[in-house]
Amino acid sequence: MVAWLRHAGSALLAVAAAPVVGAGLAVRPGWREGIGERLGLRTPRARGAVWVHGASVGEILAATGLLDALLERGRVVVASTTTASARGVLARARPGVPLTLAPLDHPWCVDLALSRVKPSALVLVETELWPAWIAGSARRGIPVAVVSARLSDRSFARYRRLAPLVRGTFARLAAVGARTEGDAERFLALGLPADRVLVTGDLKLEPPATPAALAPDLAALLAGPFWVAASTHAGEERAALDALEATDAAGIASPLVIAPRHLARSEEVARLVLRRGRRLLRRSRPGPLRPLAAGEVLLLDSLGELPAVIARARFAFVGGSLAPVGGHNVLEPARAGRPALFGPHTGNVREAAERLLACGGARRVTSSAELAAAAVEWLGDPALAQAVGEAARAELEKNRGATQRSLLLVEALLARGAEAGA
Repeated sequence: MVAWLRHAGSALLAVAAAPVVGAGLAVRPGWREGIGERLGLRTPRARGAVWVHGASVGEILAATGLLDALLERGRVVVASTTTASARGVLARARPGVPLTLAPLDHPWCVDLALSRVKPSALVLVETELWPAWIAGSARRGIPVAVVSARLSDRSFARYRRLAPLVRGTFARLAAVGARTEGDAERFLALGLPADRVLVTGDLKLEPPATPAALAPDLAALLAGPFWVAASTHAGEERAALDALEATDAAGIASPLVIAPRHLARSEEVARLVLRRGRRLLRRSRPGPLRPLAAGEVLLLDSLGELPAVIARARFAFVGGSLAPVGGHNVLEPARAGRPALFGPHTGNVREAAERLLACGGARRVTSSAELAAAAVEWLGDPALAQAVGEAARAELEKNRGATQRSLLLVEALLARGAEAGA
């Protein structure tokens, strides 16, 4: 009876959603990419694999250490992402790992995907709490863990308002490896038993074992000193170009790399750079194999190369923070021992931003003028910039071990599952 009701509800949901999905596919052709995977029809077959899922580029790259550790233990793994761009980045970073786009969070899509993989465990990274996927796993006896788990102020408030609706989803989680004590307390407040919640740390805080490598042609362009405006939104490129003019006026002209958060804005950013009278080079278009000249701008309109570029920069401004977006990965510069600048809007990365500010490994700027002043100071005093970057790297070293602790959490789940099946 329960199964019949579940399938009836799924059918009604599918009928109700069909017009919305159809309209979405018509208006946004990009949604059609990987539609077979999203429907669960083309998920890789990998019986007994540990399925690791991260939504976008930052989350899945943070989980690469965990994927590597599971493979070293002899585990079969499958990885999935929500976005096609993240899947492409991971395919280049870990070409031997079977990849798929995550199934749509509908019982039919989830069941098809799970029936193909038949995973031994599902490991979700950060905040990927998909109700149908978690419920479908629980019905099949597949333990679900969340690693590097976080709940932002907004998410926590929303889940508390919807407590009667989400209580079942949280109750089905077999284990949560929280980033911080604060995140752990929030999961406990939402009803998880204390014996299922551990503080394992933030996978994004894990210092990399080896620095990201630049492609040879990009290395030739970035052979000299430069700085980066990373993951920028509308208005932030203008602020970065204002800062470039300020460094020119101060007699310490330097090249600038601009990496817009959304590649769809590349043409808009290119036009802005040209209107400001700057020589523009684009990563997507082959150019001269010589270092960028002072005052030139490289538009990084490519995927997956930003971490390696930041690792070679004098410093990085991290976008989504002067624009009221909430901030992006302020830890990427710290991972490479580079100082970071970011604006006042860092609600999405609050703990990381506060950690870097407290250790002296970053600086907050509240306006275009303050960004320009900081750029002049750090370009004019390389030793100061290096000291700030080293403070950031040292702070991350204190948190080394998140990958190992997450691995132990997953291995404990697998061991319990093996005992139960024996």
